[in-house]
Amino acid sequence: MTMRISTLLNIGSVMPLLIGSAQSFVPAHGPLAAIHRPASSLAQSSKPNELFDSPGWGAISQELDQVPVFAVANAEGQPIKYRIERKDSSFEVPLFYTHVEDALGELEKAKENTPLPGMDINPYPLGGIFQMWATDGAIIVPNKKSIIQAGAPPNANPMGQQVPLFACMEIAQENEKGKPVLPLFFELADAQNAVSQAVSLDGGKEEDFEVVGLNLPEAVSLLANSKEDTTAFQFVPPASSLNHIRDYLSG
Repeated sequence: MTMRISTLLNIGSVMPLLIGSAQSFVPAHGPLAAIHRPASSLAQSSKPNELFDSPGWGAISQELDQVPVFAVANAEGQPIKYRIERKDSSFEVPLFYTHVEDALGELEKAKENTPLPGMDINPYPLGGIFQMWATDGAIIVPNKKSIIQAGAPPNANPMGQQVPLFACMEIAQENEKGKPVLPLFFELADAQNAVSQAVSLDGGKEEDFEVVGLNLPEAVSLLANSKEDTTAFQFVPPASSLNHIRDYLSG
C-alpha cells in the first residue's frame, strides 16, 4: 500500500529527502548552541556500499540494532510506503520514526486517510533501516522537538532532517575490556537525566557537564573510521520508545 504525502510537503521540503542534501545541526559555542548547515552525507565521507561491505559494519549494525524505530505497517507487518513527489519525478519509500509518539501520530492520520485492516505501528531495528536510508530505500524521520533542541529553527520540518544525538563526554564509562564507551542519546532529556545520575553518584556540579550534539550519520562515520583504542559509542533509544515496547510485551 502506498500513501501520498505530496500534499503535506512543498517541493522545497521534499527535495532534501535525497541523500546528501538534508540539513544537519552541529554544536557551536554553547552546550546546545548549533549552526544550521548542509549535512555531510554518508556518501561524502565513505561510499555507502564500501561501509556496508566492510568488516566493521557488522559490529556497527549490531550497536544500531539496539535502537528501535517505528513505522506504520499493515496486518502482515510490512511498512506502508509513501509516494514522495518532486517536480518531474516521484518515488515510494517507507517512513521510520525515531520516536514512538510521532509514529503513533502518523498512525492516526493513516487510519483517517487510508484505513487498512490490522494497521498498527511496528518497531524495526535501526541497523537495517539505516542501511536502507543510506541507499535511498527509506526515510528516517527525527523528532521535531529534538531537532529544535539541536539547533533547528522552530518552523523546521522534521522530514529530511538528520537525526540528532546528544552526548556528554564526562559520563563515558569503560567496558569489560577497559575501552571507553560514550552513550549517544536520541533524547536530550535522557542525556540530562544521565548527567544528573552521574553527579548524584560521583559528585560534581551538573553545570560543569556539557551536553553536546552530533547527528546519526556523523556517529556512524566516526565508528567506521575509528581505531581499536578509541572511544566506542552506545546508542541509547528514547525512554518513551522502550517503555512502549515494554508495555506492549507485558500485555
